[in-house]
Amino acid sequence: MSYTYRAVTLTLIYVIDLSCNNLTGKIPQIGNLTRIVTLNLSHNKLTGSITKTFSNLKKIESLDLSYNNLNGNIPPELLELNSLSAFNVAHNNLSSKTLGQTAQFITLGKSSYEGNYLLCGWPLHPKKKKKKGEGNESP
Repeated sequence: MSYTYRAVTLTLIYVIDLSCNNLTGKIPQIGNLTRIVTLNLSHNKLTGSITKTFSNLKKIESLDLSYNNLNGNIPPELLELNSLSAFNVAHNNLSSKTLGQTAQFITLGKSSYEGNYLLCGWPLHPKKKKKKGEGNESP
């Protein structure tokens, strides 16, 4: 008896939850999965940056990339995701600024970004400035 494999087109998938799978490497290009509503890649060991191709996921409502080792900035192209209501990038190594109080990102709280010590902007607290006389200043 022989078996054949027939590839299935992934364009009909609406939810992908690959959380807690010890996935490593960069996030694969998933921008062609245009019907995705929920994508959860949290609690893995993914590296690299958040790619601009996420902006192709026009129907996405929930995107969770938390608890990985992602770095770089949050692409401003994500502002194009008008259906996005849940976004979590907490506990990565992201830097630069959040997408601030813009569009759907205005509804996000601090917990969506916490644990990214080089990330700043609303709703995170600004870096505490040193007071005069603190640190290595000369008198």
